[in-house]
Amino acid sequence: MQQTAKLMLALVAGFALGAGAIPALQAQATKKPAYVIAEVEVTDAPAFQAYGAKVPDTLKPYNARIVVRGKPESKEGAAPQGSIVMVAFDSLADAEKWYGTPPYSDLIPVRQKAAKSIVYIVEGLPQ
Repeated sequence: MQQTAKLMLALVAGFALGAGAIPALQAQATKKPAYVIAEVEVTDAPAFQAYGAKVPDTLKPYNARIVVRGKPESKEGAAPQGSIVMVAFDSLADAEKWYGTPPYSDLIPVRQKAAKSIVYIVEGLPQ
């Protein structure tokens, strides 16, 4: 009888743990990344280089990474005059926080003086 009680207790505990894990797994399945996309035409190379050297450290706390950097090859329509940079974030909240708070927000005026740029933040599809 004790063995049956232990087995039943183990089964109930297993079901409870499994039921608790389902929402977490569903949340992971619907997690949406976000991307900061910038079209950049550098007008002051030394100043932009100084800005660019500081950006990677601002990304580290957000687990963000630069996934695209370069001059696009247009297949349709006019390509930007400069380069495209795309930074991947785990969430839209992380991207917005990175952009709007120091240390990155302190660098925005530096970028704006060193280049013409258009910056977008876009939420991605669930991963």
